Amino acid sequence: MRRTCQSVRTASSSSGFSLIEVVVAVAIFAIGMVSVVGLFAPVARSVAASSDAEAAARVAEAVRTRLQSMPYADVLALLKASNSRGHDITDLDARIDYDLTRDPQLLFANRDGSKVGVYGDAIWLNPTTRRNWDGEKFFEVALIRNEAISPKSSTTTATDGTTATTVPDASAPMIAYSARVRWPAFFADTATTAVQVGSNPNATVRFDHSKKQVLFFAGSITR
Repeated sequence: MRRTCQSVRTASSSSGFSLIEVVVAVAIFAIGMVSVVGLFAPVARSVAASSDAEAAARVAEAVRTRLQSMPYADVLALLKASNSRGHDITDLDARIDYDLTRDPQLLFANRDGSKVGVYGDAIWLNPTTRRNWDGEKFFEVALIRNEAISPKSSTTTATDGTTATTVPDASAPMIAYSARVRWPAFFADTATTAVQVGSNPNATVRFDHSKKQVLFFAGSITR
């Protein structure tokens, strides 16, 4: 009988887990959980980026609708075009002091596209301070003239020295453009104040727009 009880105790001990085994198992589980949790950050960023891209598409359509309701001449004044050095938009991005608030051709939109307007538009008034507020200006929109479809006015000189100016916009039934939608433009740090993303007032490059997300959308309006 004594030998039987001892055998039972031995079998029971060998079938259990030692403290070291438990600690090792917990450590392996913890390492696995840390790895799984680490996957959530890039997934969350991917979901946020996808959501913002969809919002940018809605903003591009909201901008097109806004342009269609504006006088033709006002739309033309908003278009970035080529110049003797290359292109307006390229020159601006290359500048170290390109301040979005000082570009009269830029349009801004809030996140859902329900508000679209230039920087100083009355739609951006803060209801509390009654001042222009940047907090809702999430998207910045630069309109780039599609010169292949909608050529600019041009002047040609004949062999006899006479010049002739062609003004396609005077009779063109439509104007084609590309909308560069870039974000975020501003970040609201309080209910009444906001800062321009990429602003480095004390650095050599005062405004750094290189890390913003950007998408391009084709568009056109008719007379």
